[in-house]
Amino acid sequence: MSNMKKSMKRIFWMIALMFFLLMGMMIKLVLFDREEISSSAYNPRLNYIDNSVRRGEIRDINEQVLAQSILNEDGTYTRKYLRSRMAAHITGYSSMSKTGIEASENFELQRAHHEIWQRIKGIVTGEEIQGNHVVLTVDMDVQSVAGNLLGDMKGAIVAIEPSTGRILALQAYPDFDPNKVKDQWERLKEDEDSPLVNRATQGLYPPGSTFKIVTALAGMDYVKNWQDFTYDCTGEATYYNKVIHCYNNKAHGSVDMRQALAVSCNCYFAELSTRIGAINLRKTADALNFNQRYGFSLAYNPSKMVLNENSTESALVETAIGQGQTLVTPLHMAMLAAAVANDGMMMKPYLVDHIEYYNGKISKTTVPEKLRQVMSPEDAQMLKSMMTEVVSSGTGTAAQISGVTVAGKTGTAENATGKDHSWFIGFAPAENPKVAVAVMLENADLGAKATPIAGKVIKSILDKYGN
Repeated sequence: MSNMKKSMKRIFWMIALMFFLLMGMMIKLVLFDREEISSSAYNPRLNYIDNSVRRGEIRDINEQVLAQSILNEDGTYTRKYLRSRMAAHITGYSSMSKTGIEASENFELQRAHHEIWQRIKGIVTGEEIQGNHVVLTVDMDVQSVAGNLLGDMKGAIVAIEPSTGRILALQAYPDFDPNKVKDQWERLKEDEDSPLVNRATQGLYPPGSTFKIVTALAGMDYVKNWQDFTYDCTGEATYYNKVIHCYNNKAHGSVDMRQALAVSCNCYFAELSTRIGAINLRKTADALNFNQRYGFSLAYNPSKMVLNENSTESALVETAIGQGQTLVTPLHMAMLAAAVANDGMMMKPYLVDHIEYYNGKISKTTVPEKLRQVMSPEDAQMLKSMMTEVVSSGTGTAAQISGVTVAGKTGTAENATGKDHSWFIGFAPAENPKVAVAVMLENADLGAKATPIAGKVIKSILDKYGN
């Protein structure tokens, strides 16, 4: 009998444990995973269309309509994208499943505020039942400037307000016409250029010399007397079985960190990394949100940095100059530049400003959210000063704007499958940053082609919103 009681107790506690585990999983799904599940392209409910409700509009920050539903004669609705390709990777599409804002805000767009009242009113007046409108942070004037500058070059441009994380522009090419996705589906999904992939948030690229900001920060935190550390650059240096070259094998002579960042000296940062160590460089990258998810309205990939205690010296020095196995998204690099501009505080990026009901009432206004303090204000100020010199007298002079102090970092990333990629990340005005940008151009070959584009995007934002 005693053994039976013990067995019953074990069974009881096992069942109780399973019950609480199940409840915990349900709570996690409801409280933490619901948004990701509801917006997933694999969620079959995304394809459900309630033709009794007119799907809400997607608008930019100035209330310009980007997407709306048009009533057909048969009582169904057709989704129209008024800015077509210019906002395609933001709005996404609503045929052949849903992507972009159409997916992440699907249930807001389809949900009617005061639905019962709207239905009663509709019976009397014949008015349509209106879903909620989604108002974005994006300014289509700036978005159009970025799109026109990108033209037919493969790549991406992201512009963020550093103090809030508000996305001002998010452009990627190749793109697509969301009005024609259904008709062109077979061609789009087989296209070698992958126009359906949002390169701004999903594209993963070697960061090139823009990663030297990470290495410089690690040097400040982990190398004693880093201000006194200088390196005599001869244009190349050998580490184990890896030869590091500076651009065109140029010998920069004796340089400290400030000078090395300005002229983008690979040899200096390779040598600095041997003093930092693989583990410490990885710690700094992880603190800057590499290898982590941070939440965003659109589908995105986390940036990747793979150094560990078993990494070779070759892997370490390659990583320190933005090569090796490190891969980043333009969105994350814009967030990194914004964090430097914002005294080391990285803000969570957001694309939805608020929800607007059929009667004009505003709801669910997004409150800026801090991700974490990714560096000390002192380190951020030091990096800001160095990045200002990159633009004033270093490799980033093409980003200069008359009357405005611009801070930035250029990058040329070697590409094993083709021509080099061109990068620029930065912010302005350096004294009181209003905008941070990342520009990445695929296969741009030699030269900092991204740099002048970044300067023009920054200028367009400062011109509109005031310096």
